[in-house]
Amino acid sequence: MAPLDTPTLLTAIALVYGIGGVMVYAGRDRLTGRGIEAFWLGGSLLMAALMLYFAFPPALLPAGGISAWLLPSALLTGLKNELLGQAVARLTESRRPWWHGAVASAAQTGLLLGGFFLLPQATPCQTLFLLVSSWFFAGIAHQLLHKRRKRGPAALVLGSASALFCLYLLAYAASAGQPDTLPLFNRPALLLLTLLSAVMLQLGFIQVQRELQYRQLSKLAALDPLTGIFNRRTFFDLALRQYALHGRQQRSLALLMIDLDHFKNINDTYGHRKGDQALRAVADHIADEVRQGDIFARIGGEEFCLLLPDTDAAGARQVADKLCRALNDILLNPADPATQLTASIGVASCTPQPGASWNQLFDSADRRLYLAKSGGRNRVVDSDSPNHTPG
Repeated sequence: MAPLDTPTLLTAIALVYGIGGVMVYAGRDRLTGRGIEAFWLGGSLLMAALMLYFAFPPALLPAGGISAWLLPSALLTGLKNELLGQAVARLTESRRPWWHGAVASAAQTGLLLGGFFLLPQATPCQTLFLLVSSWFFAGIAHQLLHKRRKRGPAALVLGSASALFCLYLLAYAASAGQPDTLPLFNRPALLLLTLLSAVMLQLGFIQVQRELQYRQLSKLAALDPLTGIFNRRTFFDLALRQYALHGRQQRSLALLMIDLDHFKNINDTYGHRKGDQALRAVADHIADEVRQGDIFARIGGEEFCLLLPDTDAAGARQVADKLCRALNDILLNPADPATQLTASIGVASCTPQPGASWNQLFDSADRRLYLAKSGGRNRVVDSDSPNHTPG
Protein backbone atom coordinates (compact mmCIF):
# COMPACT_ATOMS: atom_id res chain seq x y z
CA MET A 1 0.00 0.00 0.00
CA ALA A 2 1.40 3.38 -0.98
CA PRO A 3 2.24 5.56 2.06
CA LEU A 4 0.11 8.46 0.81
CA ASP A 5 -2.92 6.64 -0.52
CA THR A 6 -6.38 7.93 0.36
CA PRO A 7 -7.40 5.33 2.99
CA THR A 8 -4.11 5.80 4.87
CA LEU A 9 -4.43 9.57 4.99
CA LEU A 10 -8.10 9.47 5.94
CA THR A 11 -7.29 6.98 8.70
CA ALA A 12 -4.54 9.31 9.96
CA ILE A 13 -7.02 12.21 9.99
CA ALA A 14 -9.50 10.03 11.91
CA LEU A 15 -6.81 9.19 14.48
CA VAL A 16 -5.95 12.87 14.92
CA TYR A 17 -9.60 13.74 15.59
CA GLY A 18 -10.15 10.77 17.87
CA ILE A 19 -6.97 11.21 19.92
CA GLY A 20 -7.38 15.01 20.02
CA GLY A 21 -10.96 14.74 21.25
CA VAL A 22 -9.93 12.31 23.99
CA MET A 23 -7.06 14.60 25.05
CA VAL A 24 -9.41 17.57 25.27
CA TYR A 25 -11.85 15.60 27.38
CA ALA A 26 -9.07 14.23 29.59
CA GLY A 27 -7.91 17.80 30.24
CA ARG A 28 -11.33 19.00 31.29
CA ASP A 29 -11.71 21.02 34.47
CA ARG A 30 -14.84 21.47 36.52
CA LEU A 31 -14.08 25.20 36.69
CA THR A 32 -14.78 25.74 32.99
CA GLY A 33 -18.12 23.96 33.07
CA ARG A 34 -20.65 24.40 30.27
CA GLY A 35 -19.93 20.92 28.81
CA ILE A 36 -17.36 22.27 26.34
CA GLU A 37 -15.09 19.22 26.46
CA ALA A 38 -17.95 16.73 26.15
CA PHE A 39 -19.33 18.49 23.07
CA TRP A 40 -15.87 18.62 21.49
CA LEU A 41 -15.20 14.94 22.25
CA GLY A 42 -18.51 13.89 20.72
CA GLY A 43 -17.98 16.02 17.61
CA SER A 44 -14.37 14.82 17.20
CA LEU A 45 -15.34 11.15 17.49
CA LEU A 46 -18.09 11.63 14.91
CA MET A 47 -15.61 13.39 12.63
CA ALA A 48 -13.23 10.45 13.06
CA ALA A 49 -16.06 8.03 12.24
CA LEU A 50 -16.90 10.08 9.15
CA MET A 51 -13.27 9.95 7.95
CA LEU A 52 -13.16 6.17 8.41
CA TYR A 53 -16.51 5.88 6.64
CA PHE A 54 -14.99 7.68 3.67
CA ALA A 55 -11.71 5.76 3.87
CA PHE A 56 -13.22 2.36 3.13
CA PRO A 57 -16.20 2.83 0.79
CA PRO A 58 -15.93 -0.58 -0.92
CA ALA A 59 -16.45 -2.39 2.37
CA LEU A 60 -19.19 -0.06 3.58
CA LEU A 61 -21.03 0.78 0.36
CA PRO A 62 -24.56 -0.64 0.66
CA ALA A 63 -26.52 -2.07 -2.20
CA GLY A 64 -28.49 1.13 -2.63
CA GLY A 65 -25.63 2.91 -4.42
CA ILE A 66 -23.87 6.17 -3.76
CA SER A 67 -26.91 8.04 -2.42
CA ALA A 68 -27.61 5.33 0.10
CA TRP A 69 -23.94 5.37 1.12
CA LEU A 70 -24.01 9.14 1.59
CA LEU A 71 -27.23 9.03 3.62
CA PRO A 72 -25.51 7.98 6.88
CA SER A 73 -22.77 10.51 6.19
CA ALA A 74 -25.41 13.27 6.14
CA LEU A 75 -26.68 12.24 9.56
CA LEU A 76 -23.13 11.96 10.92
CA THR A 77 -22.25 15.36 9.48
CA GLY A 78 -25.29 17.11 10.95
CA LEU A 79 -24.74 15.70 14.43
CA LYS A 80 -20.98 16.33 14.23
CA ASN A 81 -21.56 19.93 13.19
CA GLU A 82 -23.99 20.47 16.04
CA LEU A 83 -21.61 19.10 18.69
CA LEU A 84 -18.51 20.93 17.42
CA GLY A 85 -20.53 24.11 16.90
CA GLN A 86 -21.85 24.01 20.45
CA ALA A 87 -18.33 23.47 21.80
CA VAL A 88 -16.96 26.50 19.90
CA ALA A 89 -19.95 28.67 20.83
CA ARG A 90 -19.47 27.89 24.52
CA LEU A 91 -15.72 28.28 24.25
CA THR A 92 -16.04 31.76 22.74
CA GLU A 93 -18.87 32.61 25.15
CA SER A 94 -21.17 33.41 22.26
CA ARG A 95 -24.30 35.31 23.26
CA ARG A 96 -26.40 33.69 20.59
CA PRO A 97 -29.07 31.26 21.85
CA TRP A 98 -28.04 27.60 21.73
CA TRP A 99 -30.81 26.77 19.30
CA HIS A 100 -29.29 28.95 16.55
CA GLY A 101 -26.57 26.35 16.06
CA ALA A 102 -29.08 23.52 16.27
CA VAL A 103 -31.24 25.11 13.56
CA ALA A 104 -28.20 25.67 11.32
CA SER A 105 -27.05 22.05 11.75
CA ALA A 106 -30.57 20.76 11.08
CA ALA A 107 -30.71 22.92 7.94
CA GLN A 108 -27.39 21.49 6.74
CA THR A 109 -28.56 17.94 7.39
CA GLY A 110 -31.88 18.58 5.63
CA LEU A 111 -30.08 20.08 2.65
CA LEU A 112 -27.80 17.07 2.40
CA LEU A 113 -30.63 14.55 2.71
CA GLY A 114 -32.75 16.36 0.15
CA GLY A 115 -29.83 16.67 -2.23
CA PHE A 116 -28.87 13.02 -1.95
CA PHE A 117 -32.35 11.91 -2.97
CA LEU A 118 -32.71 14.48 -5.74
CA LEU A 119 -29.16 14.02 -7.08
CA PRO A 120 -28.53 10.29 -7.35
CA GLN A 121 -25.30 10.71 -9.31
CA ALA A 122 -22.10 10.45 -7.32
CA THR A 123 -20.43 13.68 -8.41
CA PRO A 124 -23.31 16.11 -7.59
CA CYS A 125 -23.83 14.35 -4.26
CA GLN A 126 -20.18 14.72 -3.32
CA THR A 127 -20.11 18.35 -4.41
CA LEU A 128 -23.19 19.15 -2.32
CA PHE A 129 -21.71 17.38 0.68
CA LEU A 130 -18.44 19.30 0.38
CA LEU A 131 -20.15 22.67 -0.03
CA VAL A 132 -22.38 22.14 3.01
CA SER A 133 -19.41 21.02 5.10
CA SER A 134 -17.38 24.04 3.98
CA TRP A 135 -20.29 26.27 5.08
CA PHE A 136 -20.00 24.88 8.60
CA PHE A 137 -16.23 25.31 8.87
CA ALA A 138 -16.42 28.80 7.39
CA GLY A 139 -18.85 29.71 10.19
CA ILE A 140 -16.52 28.26 12.82
CA ALA A 141 -13.57 30.18 11.38
CA HIS A 142 -15.54 33.44 11.39
CA GLN A 143 -16.65 32.94 14.97
CA LEU A 144 -13.09 32.32 16.14
CA LEU A 145 -11.33 34.95 14.04
CA HIS A 146 -13.90 37.70 14.65
CA LYS A 147 -12.51 40.05 17.33
CA ARG A 148 -9.40 37.84 17.34
CA ARG A 149 -7.50 40.30 19.52
CA LYS A 150 -9.91 39.51 22.34
CA ARG A 151 -9.75 35.78 21.67
CA GLY A 152 -5.98 35.32 21.94
CA PRO A 153 -3.40 33.51 19.80
CA ALA A 154 -4.76 30.01 20.41
CA ALA A 155 -8.15 31.01 18.98
CA LEU A 156 -6.29 32.40 15.96
CA VAL A 157 -4.72 28.97 15.39
CA LEU A 158 -8.07 27.25 15.85
CA GLY A 159 -9.82 29.67 13.48
CA SER A 160 -7.03 29.35 10.91
CA ALA A 161 -7.33 25.56 11.03
CA SER A 162 -11.07 25.81 10.40
CA ALA A 163 -10.44 28.17 7.48
CA LEU A 164 -7.81 25.78 6.11
CA PHE A 165 -10.23 22.86 6.26
CA CYS A 166 -12.87 25.01 4.58
CA LEU A 167 -10.35 25.70 1.80
CA TYR A 168 -9.76 21.99 1.34
CA LEU A 169 -13.48 21.30 1.06
CA LEU A 170 -14.02 24.09 -1.46
CA ALA A 171 -11.04 22.98 -3.53
CA TYR A 172 -12.28 19.41 -3.56
CA ALA A 173 -15.78 20.57 -4.52
CA ALA A 174 -14.36 22.73 -7.33
CA SER A 175 -12.59 19.68 -8.75
CA ALA A 176 -15.89 17.79 -9.02
CA GLY A 177 -14.28 14.90 -7.17
CA GLN A 178 -11.18 14.94 -9.39
CA PRO A 179 -8.58 17.05 -7.51
CA ASP A 180 -5.78 15.89 -9.83
CA THR A 181 -7.26 18.22 -12.47
CA LEU A 182 -6.57 21.30 -10.33
CA PRO A 183 -3.32 23.13 -11.07
CA LEU A 184 -2.12 23.38 -7.45
CA PHE A 185 -3.73 20.34 -5.88
CA ASN A 186 -3.96 16.61 -6.18
CA ARG A 187 -5.69 14.10 -3.95
CA PRO A 188 -2.71 13.40 -1.62
CA ALA A 189 -1.92 17.13 -1.36
CA LEU A 190 -5.49 17.95 -0.38
CA LEU A 191 -5.58 15.15 2.15
CA LEU A 192 -2.26 16.28 3.63
CA LEU A 193 -3.78 19.76 3.92
CA THR A 194 -6.72 18.19 5.72
CA LEU A 195 -4.40 16.31 8.05
CA LEU A 196 -2.52 19.53 8.85
CA SER A 197 -5.77 21.37 9.56
CA ALA A 198 -6.95 18.52 11.82
CA VAL A 199 -3.73 18.70 13.86
CA MET A 200 -4.01 22.50 14.09
CA LEU A 201 -7.68 22.24 15.04
CA GLN A 202 -7.09 19.83 17.91
CA LEU A 203 -3.94 21.54 19.21
CA GLY A 204 -5.61 24.93 18.92
CA PHE A 205 -8.62 23.74 20.88
CA ILE A 206 -6.41 22.24 23.59
CA GLN A 207 -4.58 25.57 23.95
CA VAL A 208 -7.82 27.58 24.00
CA GLN A 209 -9.11 25.17 26.64
CA ARG A 210 -6.04 25.88 28.78
CA GLU A 211 -6.45 29.63 28.32
CA LEU A 212 -10.08 29.36 29.38
CA GLN A 213 -9.13 27.38 32.47
CA TYR A 214 -6.47 29.99 33.32
CA ARG A 215 -9.03 32.79 32.98
CA GLN A 216 -11.46 30.90 35.19
CA LEU A 217 -8.79 30.35 37.84
CA SER A 218 -7.81 34.03 37.67
CA LYS A 219 -11.45 35.00 38.02
CA LEU A 220 -11.95 32.75 41.03
CA ALA A 221 -8.78 34.13 42.62
CA ALA A 222 -10.20 37.65 42.22
CA LEU A 223 -13.60 36.92 43.78
CA ASP A 224 -14.94 36.32 47.24
CA PRO A 225 -16.23 32.71 47.18
CA LEU A 226 -19.26 33.41 49.38
CA THR A 227 -20.71 36.50 47.71
CA GLY A 228 -19.21 36.37 44.22
CA ILE A 229 -17.97 39.97 44.37
CA PHE A 230 -14.34 41.12 44.42
CA ASN A 231 -12.20 40.03 47.35
CA ARG A 232 -9.88 42.21 49.42
CA ARG A 233 -6.76 41.70 47.34
CA THR A 234 -8.48 42.47 44.06
CA PHE A 235 -10.21 45.51 45.52
CA PHE A 236 -6.97 47.08 46.68
CA ASP A 237 -5.25 46.34 43.37
CA LEU A 238 -8.06 48.03 41.43
CA ALA A 239 -8.46 50.85 43.93
CA LEU A 240 -4.78 51.79 43.77
CA ARG A 241 -4.98 51.98 39.97
CA GLN A 242 -8.10 54.13 40.10
CA TYR A 243 -6.55 56.42 42.71
CA ALA A 244 -3.46 56.95 40.54
CA LEU A 245 -5.58 57.53 37.43
CA HIS A 246 -7.84 60.08 39.15
CA GLY A 247 -4.77 61.82 40.53
CA ARG A 248 -3.25 62.21 37.06
CA GLN A 249 -6.51 63.48 35.60
CA GLN A 250 -7.57 65.48 38.69
CA ARG A 251 -10.94 63.80 38.99
CA SER A 252 -12.90 63.20 42.18
CA LEU A 253 -13.07 59.77 43.81
CA ALA A 254 -15.19 58.50 46.69
CA LEU A 255 -14.99 55.50 49.00
CA LEU A 256 -17.80 53.93 51.03
CA MET A 257 -16.98 51.50 53.85
CA ILE A 258 -20.03 49.45 54.78
CA ASP A 259 -20.31 47.28 57.88
CA LEU A 260 -23.26 44.99 58.63
CA ASP A 261 -24.59 45.83 62.10
CA HIS A 262 -24.72 43.19 64.85
CA PHE A 263 -23.46 40.47 62.56
CA LYS A 264 -22.08 38.42 65.47
CA ASN A 265 -25.56 38.35 67.00
CA ILE A 266 -26.96 37.02 63.72
CA ASN A 267 -24.45 34.16 63.73
CA ASP A 268 -25.00 33.43 67.42
CA THR A 269 -28.81 33.59 67.28
CA TYR A 270 -29.64 32.10 63.88
CA GLY A 271 -26.50 30.15 62.98
CA HIS A 272 -23.75 30.61 60.45
CA ARG A 273 -25.98 29.57 57.57
CA LYS A 274 -28.21 32.59 58.22
CA GLY A 275 -25.10 34.71 58.62
CA ASP A 276 -23.89 33.64 55.17
CA GLN A 277 -27.37 34.36 53.81
CA ALA A 278 -27.21 37.85 55.28
CA LEU A 279 -23.83 38.54 53.65
CA ARG A 280 -25.04 37.33 50.28
CA ALA A 281 -28.20 39.42 50.58
CA VAL A 282 -26.21 42.55 51.40
CA ALA A 283 -23.84 41.91 48.48
CA ASP A 284 -26.73 41.32 46.07
CA HIS A 285 -28.61 44.45 47.14
CA ILE A 286 -25.57 46.68 46.82
CA ALA A 287 -24.48 45.08 43.54
CA ASP A 288 -27.90 45.93 42.09
CA GLU A 289 -27.31 49.60 42.88
CA VAL A 290 -23.75 50.13 41.65
CA ARG A 291 -22.85 51.60 38.29
CA GLN A 292 -20.68 49.97 35.68
CA GLY A 293 -17.16 51.01 36.61
CA ASP A 294 -17.81 51.14 40.37
CA ILE A 295 -15.64 48.71 42.34
CA PHE A 296 -17.48 46.70 44.99
CA ALA A 297 -15.82 44.15 47.27
CA ARG A 298 -16.03 42.25 50.51
CA ILE A 299 -12.82 43.06 52.38
CA GLY A 300 -13.50 41.38 55.72
CA GLY A 301 -16.03 39.26 57.61
CA GLU A 302 -19.04 41.61 57.43
CA GLU A 303 -17.26 44.59 55.91
CA PHE A 304 -17.67 45.80 52.35
CA CYS A 305 -16.07 48.59 50.31
CA LEU A 306 -17.51 50.49 47.37
CA LEU A 307 -15.23 52.74 45.32
CA LEU A 308 -17.05 55.35 43.24
CA PRO A 309 -15.01 56.86 40.41
CA ASP A 310 -15.88 60.40 39.29
CA THR A 311 -17.99 61.00 42.38
CA ASP A 312 -17.75 64.02 44.69
CA ALA A 313 -18.71 64.26 48.38
CA ALA A 314 -22.35 65.13 47.69
CA GLY A 315 -22.77 62.29 45.19
CA ALA A 316 -21.11 59.80 47.53
CA ARG A 317 -23.42 60.86 50.38
CA GLN A 318 -26.45 60.40 48.17
CA VAL A 319 -25.33 56.89 47.21
CA ALA A 320 -24.59 55.97 50.84
CA ASP A 321 -28.01 57.13 52.05
CA LYS A 322 -29.70 55.16 49.29
CA LEU A 323 -27.77 52.00 50.17
CA CYS A 324 -28.46 52.38 53.88
CA ARG A 325 -32.20 52.55 53.22
CA ALA A 326 -32.06 49.67 50.73
CA LEU A 327 -30.37 47.38 53.24
CA ASN A 328 -33.13 48.13 55.76
CA ASP A 329 -35.49 46.29 53.40
CA ILE A 330 -33.72 42.97 53.96
CA LEU A 331 -35.44 40.55 56.35
CA LEU A 332 -33.70 37.24 57.05
CA ASN A 333 -37.07 35.90 58.13
CA PRO A 334 -39.99 37.72 56.42
CA ALA A 335 -42.27 36.78 59.32
CA ASP A 336 -39.97 38.29 61.94
CA PRO A 337 -39.31 42.07 61.84
CA ALA A 338 -36.49 41.54 64.32
CA THR A 339 -34.43 39.97 61.55
CA GLN A 340 -34.23 43.26 59.66
CA LEU A 341 -30.69 44.04 58.54
CA THR A 342 -29.03 47.41 59.05
CA ALA A 343 -25.61 48.75 58.11
CA SER A 344 -23.28 51.56 59.09
CA ILE A 345 -21.47 53.44 56.36
CA GLY A 346 -18.41 55.67 56.44
CA VAL A 347 -17.88 57.99 53.47
CA ALA A 348 -14.76 59.76 52.26
CA SER A 349 -14.02 61.55 49.00
CA CYS A 350 -11.15 63.45 47.46
CA THR A 351 -9.43 64.61 44.33
CA PRO A 352 -6.02 62.96 44.71
CA GLN A 353 -3.24 65.51 45.03
CA PRO A 354 0.54 65.16 44.66
CA GLY A 355 1.97 63.75 47.86
CA ALA A 356 -1.35 62.27 48.99
CA SER A 357 -1.89 58.51 49.14
CA TRP A 358 -4.67 55.98 48.84
CA ASN A 359 -4.18 55.09 52.51
CA GLN A 360 -5.35 58.57 53.54
CA LEU A 361 -8.66 58.11 51.70
CA PHE A 362 -9.09 54.60 53.12
CA ASP A 363 -8.25 55.66 56.68
CA SER A 364 -10.66 58.59 56.44
CA ALA A 365 -13.54 56.30 55.41
CA ASP A 366 -12.56 53.83 58.12
CA ARG A 367 -12.66 56.53 60.84
CA ARG A 368 -16.11 57.64 59.70
CA LEU A 369 -17.34 54.06 59.72
CA TYR A 370 -16.21 53.84 63.34
CA LEU A 371 -18.13 57.05 64.10
CA ALA A 372 -21.24 55.61 62.46
CA LYS A 373 -21.06 52.46 64.56
CA SER A 374 -20.25 54.22 67.82
CA GLY A 375 -22.98 56.79 67.13
CA GLY A 376 -25.78 54.24 67.13
CA ARG A 377 -25.35 52.23 63.89
CA ASN A 378 -27.73 52.17 60.92
CA ARG A 379 -26.42 55.52 59.73
CA VAL A 380 -24.11 57.28 57.30
CA VAL A 381 -21.23 59.43 58.49
CA ASP A 382 -19.26 61.73 56.23
CA SER A 383 -17.14 64.81 56.89
CA ASP A 384 -20.13 67.16 57.02
CA SER A 385 -22.77 65.54 59.23
CA PRO A 386 -21.40 62.74 61.45
CA ASN A 387 -24.67 62.32 63.33
CA HIS A 388 -26.97 61.94 60.35
CA THR A 389 -29.31 58.96 60.26
CA PRO A 390 -31.10 58.25 56.98
CA GLY A 391 -34.85 58.50 57.03
